[in-house]
Amino acid sequence: MKVYNMRIAFIVSEVFSEKRHGGFGWLVKTIGRELAKRGFEVFILAWRDPGYPERSCVDGIKVTTYPYAFDTKSMLRHLNDYYEFSKILRDVDADVFISIEAMVETLIAETLKRGAKHIVWAQDPFDWSDYQLLSSVDPYYKISRIRFFVNKIIFGLAYKRADLTLTQAKYYIEKLKKLYNINPNKVVYLPNPVDYIPNEDSIRKSDEPLVCYLARMDPQKRYWIFFELAKKFPEIKFAAIGKPNILYEERYREIVSKYINLPNLEIKGFVSEEEKRKILDKCWIMILPSIREGLPIAMLEALAHKCALLSSVNPDGLTERFGYWAKKDDFPEGLRWLLESNRWRRLGKEGYEYVKEGHSLDKVVTELVNRLERLSGQQR
Repeated sequence: MKVYNMRIAFIVSEVFSEKRHGGFGWLVKTIGRELAKRGFEVFILAWRDPGYPERSCVDGIKVTTYPYAFDTKSMLRHLNDYYEFSKILRDVDADVFISIEAMVETLIAETLKRGAKHIVWAQDPFDWSDYQLLSSVDPYYKISRIRFFVNKIIFGLAYKRADLTLTQAKYYIEKLKKLYNINPNKVVYLPNPVDYIPNEDSIRKSDEPLVCYLARMDPQKRYWIFFELAKKFPEIKFAAIGKPNILYEERYREIVSKYINLPNLEIKGFVSEEEKRKILDKCWIMILPSIREGLPIAMLEALAHKCALLSSVNPDGLTERFGYWAKKDDFPEGLRWLLESNRWRRLGKEGYEYVKEGHSLDKVVTELVNRLERLSGQQR
């Protein structure tokens, strides 16, 4: 295997830890680990969770965190956070900076590190309707139109200054054009990887119906719909995997208390990768009742284990292609439809083949490395 001599720094809103375990943090940890194996020097610059160290090393990746006030709307406080980011940025002599979605920090890096190359990997760009939808279930997403338009200018400028724009979902290409006036011809599709795709013959589904939930227990995920389904279908086993963000722990405990005694519902919380894979191997259908999503990695992981999808979101058409799209929150009807004549089995198999073809970790990382090589070649 060729060994590369290049320094890569990810700019991201989270690290993957016991307290926060979202898709962005998982992505940089997984991709960063693979780049480190290939000889890249890898850094992660991320918001610091309460109690998390300023500096650490994970899987050969150097992680530096900086303070960020999650629960404040004070512009002065955020300006101070960005100043702290600019201080740690000066010590990172990276050849390429990769921002997981455009951030204020992206523009700061593009301004202060002009000798480096800059990539923005579109993971979940927000327009005004996204904020309105999310704020209907989560007040943390309620922002003023002024702040939205300021963000739109800053993020749009960050995208336009980037040397390369990647997108993990094809439908974002048109969204980036409408939102930031980004030329679609300059956006490159690079899907998110699935870390582990088992051999098809090793997947053994449970004898009795088993459905699962795999996501954070945050308001936008509307996990209580999954719990209500468990109450409505006592003959089916339900397994819920995930924990809430620290901002939502109290609300989570209040909701869970109403369902904790259901005999067919197992609330597992945050589990190891090994246990998650064992559950997905047995699971028939993954249910994701989010009010809004980008293209969640959990969907791809479920398909990699031949689980059909039942969801209220349909990114890149995956839900209706490999499951049932609950457009009107008609989850009971969707669950019955998937179970009828074992439709879930055929759809899960087709989903497995799709993920194996396009989302393998080695394929995605190899394509990213090719792009990095081209950028470094432009530097010489």
